[in-house]
Amino acid sequence: MKWPLALVALWTGLALGQAGSATPVPRPKPRPAMTDAATLAAAIPIPIPRLRPPRDKAASAPSQGQAPSWPPPASGWSAESVSQARARCATLVGPLDITYELLAPIGAEGGCGAPAPISVTRISGVTVEPAAILTCDMAAELNGWINDTVQPAAMKRLKTSVTQIHAAASYVCRLRNNARTGKLSEHGRANALDMSGFSFAKSAAVTVKDDSWGGGILASIGLSKSGSFLGDIRAGACGHFTTVLGPGSDPYHGDHFHVDVLQRKGGYRICK
Repeated sequence: MKWPLALVALWTGLALGQAGSATPVPRPKPRPAMTDAATLAAAIPIPIPRLRPPRDKAASAPSQGQAPSWPPPASGWSAESVSQARARCATLVGPLDITYELLAPIGAEGGCGAPAPISVTRISGVTVEPAAILTCDMAAELNGWINDTVQPAAMKRLKTSVTQIHAAASYVCRLRNNARTGKLSEHGRANALDMSGFSFAKSAAVTVKDDSWGGGILASIGLSKSGSFLGDIRAGACGHFTTVLGPGSDPYHGDHFHVDVLQRKGGYRICK
């Protein structure tokens, strides 16, 4: 059966109209154009961390191995004497485990004082209380004595370690034995230290005055460990110091050990 042309045209128009009124298919939105690195950095600022202030090396560095600056020299010493003494100090105590403060020269040449003294508070883990004003030669010998003799003797005799040296005197401008006449004491040159006792990590403190006399017969038969300790360190001190005095030496050293580094002719030493 043939459809009239008019009906065919009408049907076709209706079909096209329905198709035109149908919901359009959604299309994806176009992607944004790629942005280069410079544009992206400008669009999204990246916070920059603040710079740390420079570290004060002189204030924070320990005494050991450092190259600190000395206080200005005094007029009582020549520039050459001060320069030589300070250079020697750097060589002697710089590599050692010693906590100290650099001091200005004390006194004057030919009398009391020292061109490059230091204030020592700790040597190889052992506190010096109160702080001792010494030359670097003296501090270096104390370091060797503590490591070679004092700590081994404490471990052998008392099964513990020394934590503190009780300093009775270091630098003081006076004559020997506090006499009114005579020679200048090595204390007057910061070359000496008097010690009245020792403290330990796991033992009661030992005093030179009260425990020294056990270092004789009682120590030899094992009845005085503290006396044996004092006897050991006193004998070992003679290998590090040129003068070692203590109880029994004379009336002036009955309650402390005196050690110094006085240089005598021919390397002569006094150990009493």
